[in-house]
Amino acid sequence: MDWSPARGLRLRMVAALCLLLVAVVAATLATGAILTLLLGGAIAIAAPNAELLTLELVLLIGAAATLAVLAAVVRGELDTPKHAVRAVGARRIDDHSHPDLLTEVRAAARQADVPVPAVYVAPTETPLSLTTGFRPANANLVISEGLLDLLSDAEREAVLAHELAHVANRDAAVLTAVSLPVGAAERVLDLLSGPTAGVEHGEPSEADYADGLLTVGLGLVAPAWLAAQLLAASLSRTREFSADAGAVAITGDPAALSSALERIDGAIAERPSRDFRTSSVAAFAIVEPSAADADDGVLAPLRRLIGRAFATHPPTTARLDRLRELAGETDESTATDT
Repeated sequence: MDWSPARGLRLRMVAALCLLLVAVVAATLATGAILTLLLGGAIAIAAPNAELLTLELVLLIGAAATLAVLAAVVRGELDTPKHAVRAVGARRIDDHSHPDLLTEVRAAARQADVPVPAVYVAPTETPLSLTTGFRPANANLVISEGLLDLLSDAEREAVLAHELAHVANRDAAVLTAVSLPVGAAERVLDLLSGPTAGVEHGEPSEADYADGLLTVGLGLVAPAWLAAQLLAASLSRTREFSADAGAVAITGDPAALSSALERIDGAIAERPSRDFRTSSVAAFAIVEPSAADADDGVLAPLRRLIGRAFATHPPTTARLDRLRELAGETDESTATDT
């Protein structure tokens, strides 16, 4: 089953990946420069013989420290799939607790030609669905109680198909890899802004000292940081359109996904402003919670413009327009076949 992005979108994705790689290199070099200066100064103070402090030694130590920081950041990212599940307090379900939901997931996975993911239910009224995992074989699917109560059977099947299209496209792995420095900085900034979403479930922030060092490095190359954020968000929005198309290919029912997105978008707008609106969770959700925020005031247009530029999901209205186009193509194909 092929629902990959069109050639133009694929070229944009490749360009974004290349530019994001430049941002990663710039942040790494900045972090290395900081560590080299710090370690070089420490050696200069502590070395009994000044002749031992050679440029080659300082650069070698700085490079080793930089690689150690990057290794620590990457190691932290490896826990992101499970952290996102724990942050919403989700619990894994089985055939005894939710037999109907598991049956639907298995059917959708079979149609999408992917392994059946581990399925979790989150105890929140916020309509939430997301997938995590770097490979289809170890994917996790999270559905909230609020979403199960909100949607009809057809709408729920469309949402499941959307999430499994993400699994088939390996979107979690791609987006985590390309936003590596951005993710580290977001964890630090999110921690500094107040209690994170997972605290109430006993899951503190993932931010650590390595994230802090990389964030300082990004601060020294602010244009690269800004470009990385914009490109990562743009790439994420493209993957959402692709997953929507995948859901339609799986279910053959674009109207059901359109209805589900409208319901979820409307319900999220009514939720408290700190209800899972953190980058670590919102970026994985089917509808970005922060995108539904109401905004008033003189600067509202500017804030909305900036918000759209950094949003990880397209506006729901744009997704609905795409789905209407897909519905028209489906109708034309049906008419041709008959």
